[in-house]
Amino acid sequence: MNKSRLEEIIRVDHAGEHGATSIYKGTLDILNLFGDKETISIIQDMAEGEKKHVKEFNRLIKDKSIRPTALLPIWKMAGYSLGALSAIHSKNAIMVCTEAVEEVIDKHYSDQIEELEQSGKEESLLNSIREFHAEEVEHEMIAREEMDEISPIMNIFKDVVKIGCKTAIKISEKI
Repeated sequence: MNKSRLEEIIRVDHAGEHGATSIYKGTLDILNLFGDKETISIIQDMAEGEKKHVKEFNRLIKDKSIRPTALLPIWKMAGYSLGALSAIHSKNAIMVCTEAVEEVIDKHYSDQIEELEQSGKEESLLNSIREFHAEEVEHEMIAREEMDEISPIMNIFKDVVKIGCKTAIKISEKI
């Protein structure tokens, strides 16, 4: 694995974890005004896990002197808005959003794990990504369990969220 690719992996994961914490912050800010305690608890638990991920990628960005994505402020705003708007709509929208994001991250982290395994390098990063991947898959499963039947509009919303995540990943690797 060359230095440039390693930087891309850390940059994009740093951006993604910051985006995830922003989504959960937006969600919780609305839920704390209007939400039920059970949903608040579920989202708080997920948000706590993401904070640990952010801390690790903040450390890696600093320790390896990697430039974060220039678009980090935009991803944070977009994430916060997505979380808040989902929470304003409904618990189901929150869970559809969570599932959509986590489906994309599941694949993204799976691909990175395979790439890092094949390289035989960066064992510490590989172990962190494996751990974070398992936690993201758990969030995906929780969201599915908490969802009601998905309407056609919610399916469209899910597709839009997934496209947004995939786009943010591609852009954040490079910019």
